[in-house]
Amino acid sequence: MRKISMYWNNICVLHRYEKKHIEKVTSLLKEQDILLETEYFGLGYPRKLSEEVKSTGIAPDIMVSTDLEVFEDPEIYGLFKEDLLEIQDLLPLKKEIRDSNLCQDKRLLPFLVIPLIMVFNRQLLSGQPLPTALRELAVYPKVFGGKANSAGRGVFKQLTWLYGKEFTDLFMENATILDMPVQSLQSVQKGLCPAAITPSIFAFRADETLLTLRYPKEGALTVPSFIAVKNTLSSDLAGLILSKLFTVDFCNYFADHGEIQPCFQQANDVNMVAEHQFQFVYPDFSKIT
Repeated sequence: MRKISMYWNNICVLHRYEKKHIEKVTSLLKEQDILLETEYFGLGYPRKLSEEVKSTGIAPDIMVSTDLEVFEDPEIYGLFKEDLLEIQDLLPLKKEIRDSNLCQDKRLLPFLVIPLIMVFNRQLLSGQPLPTALRELAVYPKVFGGKANSAGRGVFKQLTWLYGKEFTDLFMENATILDMPVQSLQSVQKGLCPAAITPSIFAFRADETLLTLRYPKEGALTVPSFIAVKNTLSSDLAGLILSKLFTVDFCNYFADHGEIQPCFQQANDVNMVAEHQFQFVYPDFSKIT
């Protein structure tokens, strides 16, 4: 039986569903003489995926991760990037995704995009015009979460790429960074802060009698999930396994229950993302020195 290792670090709030699906796929693959061995990382687990790869220098056959340091930190990514297959043709991507910066590295296949939405407390900002863009939000007191994960670092990187360091410094001067992304929504709901940048999975659970949601004009800051596959697998075998894992029904669950945008064709779209023509902010790393 062919053993294949997979590291999975994805959507903590929907992890029970993810794990159940992976267990089902593992059983199906056994019937084809493939043993898929999955290790989970992230919230609720003792190790972070990026720290595991950095400390061991070992990457699995397949990696699925919203822990973006594993792909964006040159030191960590450099440990294994030369051993990766180019996989963006293995599953059909939505045109809007394929034409975006999310596809700049052919070795990384985007699976999901978590948009970060602006959320405002109506009472605290009563009588004031609400920002419609991240540029306008810079001078407002605001919160966002992710000090303990990639979300917080992503806000800094993406704003710097979009508007430069001077703007980002101003933005951060008026920001409070909390440990976890969900805390940003809670802070605004409790009236502790007038504004937040919050992942869609939490923002769309907000009490809209108290809060107003806005999709930034420039596009939403993002937490993408990428798939990577080592060349220990052939393209055919990789395509077989990915097709079993990333079915339309599996992808639809994230759109329908988490307001998280799937990247593959045939999967459902998040209404707010489609209404804003898939405008996402994600750096072109080739232009970052």
